[in-house]
Amino acid sequence: LRQELEARNRDLAESLQRENAKDKKLQERDRQLAEALEQQTSTSEILGIIANSATDLQPVLDAVAENAARLIDAQDAIIHRLDGDVLRDAAHFGAIPRTADDTPLNRDSVAGRAVVDRQLVHVHDMQAESEVEFPLAKSRAVRDGTRSVLGAPLHREGLPIGAIII
Repeated sequence: LRQELEARNRDLAESLQRENAKDKKLQERDRQLAEALEQQTSTSEILGIIANSATDLQPVLDAVAENAARLIDAQDAIIHRLDGDVLRDAAHFGAIPRTADDTPLNRDSVAGRAVVDRQLVHVHDMQAESEVEFPLAKSRAVRDGTRSVLGAPLHREGLPIGAIII
């Protein structure tokens, strides 16, 4: 009788493990579907704005900044456009206050470095960075309370035109 109960308990435990594994797979698929839906919704919103703003770029840039922040659950997003040797704010979404200051096109900021190096720049904790690594970005991060920063260069026909910072 004892052996039979132990065998049934093992069978039950194995069955529960299989059910838990199935449940985890379903939860992962649900998460992936929700993420895909959110991406499609954002894309649809931006395309709708593009269709309705054929001559005005600002609503499009605003929508891109807002949707970029929303998609990755960021507090803030900034789109910079390249204007000569400076980056100017073109769109902003979020609570971090912006200044009218231009960002010099050099490696002292995340945006500048992303454009100059033509690659993603991810800083896990800007406030922990040395003053030498990102002097301009570090001072802004301390002022604004920013920690993690991701910068992506924006290109058109292979040439840099700006950056998006999240």
